[in-house]
Amino acid sequence: MLLLRNLVAAWFVLFAAQAAADSSEKRAQALLERMSVAMKTLNYEGIFVFIHGKQMETMHIVHSNENGTEKERLLSLAGAPREILRNNDRLICILPDSKSVVVEKSLPKNYLPTGLQHVTTDLKRYYTFSVVGKERMTGRQAIMIDVHPKDPYRYGYHLWVDEQSGMLLKSDLVNENGDAVEQVMFTQISIKEHIPGESLEPTISSQGFQWFKEEKSAQSSGQQQSQWKVMKLPAGYMQGMHETHGLPTSRMPVEHLMFTDGISSVSVYIEEMNSGKPMMKGFSSIGAVNAYTTVMSNHYVTVVGEAPRAAIKMIADSVRYSGR
Repeated sequence: MLLLRNLVAAWFVLFAAQAAADSSEKRAQALLERMSVAMKTLNYEGIFVFIHGKQMETMHIVHSNENGTEKERLLSLAGAPREILRNNDRLICILPDSKSVVVEKSLPKNYLPTGLQHVTTDLKRYYTFSVVGKERMTGRQAIMIDVHPKDPYRYGYHLWVDEQSGMLLKSDLVNENGDAVEQVMFTQISIKEHIPGESLEPTISSQGFQWFKEEKSAQSSGQQQSQWKVMKLPAGYMQGMHETHGLPTSRMPVEHLMFTDGISSVSVYIEEMNSGKPMMKGFSSIGAVNAYTTVMSNHYVTVVGEAPRAAIKMIADSVRYSGR
């Protein structure tokens, strides 16, 4: 009888623990969805710092969403001056140091990967999502979310979401040792009813600058079959892009394949060897970014991404040339 009571008690403990974990996961997912909407639809102005490795950037941001039109202005406050203007999918980068303006038709890098803004069932196979408490951040009450990988092939996240507005106030990209290898944190933020149009206009004059419009001779994987194959990927990683384009550092065309699980992403660059300066082989790292370069079939193969070395090495070692 005593054994039966102990078994029943243990079952109730396990059931309660699982129910609490499920509740925390659902709450974390709902908060991430709310955060994604807030970042795109709210009108706000603030200052944030971006820390990666030993480098720190301080940026002033103004963001507006009026009648479905999303606009944004980013201005560097330290280091090399630069200003970035966005109108939906049109991006203008003003670079005074080189007296140039670069125009692209693409969205800038998101503050967070899309997988953290729309958590899918597949992602739950490789990460756990949980609410771990509350903490004041940037003078506001924030809810803390932990995104923890289930294997050594991806990084995790610690996120602080404003309880009142749903805005992301701080994000730590966390490596396999639990250390923050990249941080984005608002030091000031103000949610506004309306952003005046003049606040979204450039503050750096581009008079006399040379304008460049990004042009790529890029083909997606559906248009052009690559002769290079990655034979082994961490579970959950899928090919997200394939294109061929030029790089400023090379006169040869570079093939680019990108793989992602929705949160972590890794790129494979393949460049034919030439008589120019040889590339450094082996590992290199800057902050959260790990890179590994090797040689195969008279080509340099470089794998780079915000992922642990284990994932980078696995992918690099499995690249094969399938052409004749």
